[in-house]
Amino acid sequence: MPRSPGQGSLFERLDPNLPPRRSRTRQDLATERIRAIKNHLELLLNTRRGGSQSCPDLGLPDMNDASAGQMDLRNQICLDIRAVVAVYEPRVQVVDVHSLATSEQPLGLRFRLHCLVPVRDSPERVEIDLLVHHRQQRINVM
Repeated sequence: MPRSPGQGSLFERLDPNLPPRRSRTRQDLATERIRAIKNHLELLLNTRRGGSQSCPDLGLPDMNDASAGQMDLRNQICLDIRAVVAVYEPRVQVVDVHSLATSEQPLGLRFRLHCLVPVRDSPERVEIDLLVHHRQQRINVM
């Protein structure tokens, strides 16, 4: 049986604590779907390109490029994020990715994805924030 677009992973759908799908509201289903997408994006964006032999384009390239300027680096990361999400997360249609300024971390990187996510056969606009932890080279999806 083919997987319905936008549902969580098999293990997320097998959670015994979830009520039956038919008894959940549209808001509950949307929240569940967006949570599943965020979990997958976090895994996807924390994978380094070239780390998978079977899929060498999976993930983002290393962000420690000393030859690029700060603004060039941010623009390149935006393009990389957009490309990776477009290929490896089919439940999301990325409309825009842009860098956000962070006052608490002037050298930190923060990005916002403007996306369309299908909820009950109609696209919903969703904003997903990404915070790059500089020292750990880890991206948190918020």
